[in-house]
Amino acid sequence: MTQSFSLGRINLYFKSLRPYIVLMSIPCWFIGVSLAYSKGYFDIQNAVLSLIGALVLHLCVNAFNELFDYLRGNDTEESLSEYSGGGGYLVKGIVSPFEMGTFAIILLTIGCSIGIYIAFEHKIILIIGLIGVTMILLYTPILKPIGLGEVAMIIGFSCISIGSYVSMFEPNKYYFDLNTFLLFLLPGIWKSTVLLVNEFPDYENDKRVNVKNWVVRFGRQNASYIYLLMMLIYYGITFWLYINQVLNIFSLLSFFTIPLFLNIFVRSLKYRDLRSHVPVMKNQVSLGFISLMIIGISMLIG
Repeated sequence: MTQSFSLGRINLYFKSLRPYIVLMSIPCWFIGVSLAYSKGYFDIQNAVLSLIGALVLHLCVNAFNELFDYLRGNDTEESLSEYSGGGGYLVKGIVSPFEMGTFAIILLTIGCSIGIYIAFEHKIILIIGLIGVTMILLYTPILKPIGLGEVAMIIGFSCISIGSYVSMFEPNKYYFDLNTFLLFLLPGIWKSTVLLVNEFPDYENDKRVNVKNWVVRFGRQNASYIYLLMMLIYYGITFWLYINQVLNIFSLLSFFTIPLFLNIFVRSLKYRDLRSHVPVMKNQVSLGFISLMIIGISMLIG
């Protein structure tokens, strides 16, 4: 295992972080941009920069998570899958902890630099960014082990929506109300349920190293009911925003994902093993991606 960071291995570092997972930041960003556009505000430069920033910082979260989970002993080769157990590059010795930590710091620096650049025009971004960076730095070493990782996901990914929304406006002309914040909760709730579902196969490893996430703290069956409650809140907020005319009737097309949600709940409730759970994890990613993109598009055409 090499111990030194090398620019020639950048492509390998990206692959180790399962970059396709980072695409989940896109609908979070899209919700914010779409809402601002529906109110008559759009800035192409900030739209591009905020998207790049969101993707880079999501990679940063993955990098720190890979590093701390490896050092804590969470990840093993037996627990690896497309969506859980880490990328496996540290466990297999392909990438060293020093390389992963260095790459995480580089990603954090790039993401923060983009945020600071936008903040020259929109100072409120400093507050949003500070909250987001706090979630990034504390997630794996502190919040995840004490059972607040799922809450951190709600806060962190809602910040992506809020940040992209604010960056579209002219300075100091932002519009916020309760319904705006409820809309921005949707991406955070979705990403938190993705994490919750992905924790099912890691139950034994997480329990062994005393990581008290919600699946370890409450057990797989109770965690399934927590998932059910969170998704009911997700769809309930969507319907509330529709009846309060924040969203139009096209947004209700997102409810076509409800059968998929119910299937995920039932299969999680009857969890058997990692192999049978991989499609469940994949479906939860697809559910949120599809429903949030529908909601975003409905605001663009409404």
